[in-house]
Amino acid sequence: MKRAVVVVACSVAMLASPLRAYACGVSASGAPAGICDASEVLDEKASAAKNRIGASYGWTSTILFLDKLRAPTQRHAAMLSFEHPLKGHWTLEFGAGSLLAGFLETPTGRATFQPGVLAGVSLSHLVLASSGYAKPFILTSFALAGVWSRTTGASSADYFAFDFSFDVATGIVLKVGRQAISPFLAGRVFGGPVFWHYQGQDVTGGDAYHYSLGPGLAFSFEHSRVGLSFGGSVFGEKNAKAGVSLAF
Repeated sequence: MKRAVVVVACSVAMLASPLRAYACGVSASGAPAGICDASEVLDEKASAAKNRIGASYGWTSTILFLDKLRAPTQRHAAMLSFEHPLKGHWTLEFGAGSLLAGFLETPTGRATFQPGVLAGVSLSHLVLASSGYAKPFILTSFALAGVWSRTTGASSADYFAFDFSFDVATGIVLKVGRQAISPFLAGRVFGGPVFWHYQGQDVTGGDAYHYSLGPGLAFSFEHSRVGLSFGGSVFGEKNAKAGVSLAF
C-alpha cells in the first residue's frame, strides 16, 4: 500500500511538471528537446517557431543498486513525442512510449523486462544561439520521467522507476547547402528511486551513476521540415539514441 501511494504521487508530479523525459534510460530521444531549433537559428525564415512530432528509440546500459543487490541492467525503449515552442527560445515537450525489452542481472539469474509504459515531460531553453564556429549554442533542459514494467525469470514482479534530470548540450551549427548539421556534446546529471520486488522482499534503490556524458549529431532539413538526431553516452550511464521529427 505504501509503495502504491508513492507511485501515484510520483505519477501526479510527473504529469504536472514541465520537465524532460531523459532520465534512467526512460526516454529514447536522440537529443534534447529544442536541438532542432538550435540548428535553425542561422536561417531567419526557418527559425520561426514550429511544433514538432517525433519518434525515437534508445538503448541504455547501467548498474542499479537495490538495497544490497547489485543488478547490471539493459533497456530498449521507443517513444513518441510532441514539442511546442514557447517565447524566448523555450520548448515544452511531452513524451510517451514503451519499454520494449531488457533485463536485470541478479545472483539468482536474469530477470527479463516485459513490454511496459513510460512517460515524461520537459522544459528546454536555448540559452545561447549559435553563429557557427565563432559562437556555439548552449541548450539546457529540465526533466521528469517515469517507467513501469513487469519482470519475469529471477523475479516475477512490478518494476517502477522515476527520475529527475538536468541536461546541458553545447555545439555548433554548420550550414551545408539547405541543411544544417549540428555536432554537440551533451551532459546530464540525474537521480530518482527504483522500486522492485526480489526474493520475497521489496527493494528500493537507484542508478550507480548519476551522470552521463557523450556526443551527438543533429540534422535539420529546410524544405522537408524533417529533423534527425543521434546521441550517445560514453561516460557514466551508457546509452545510444536516435530520433526523427517533423515540424508543422
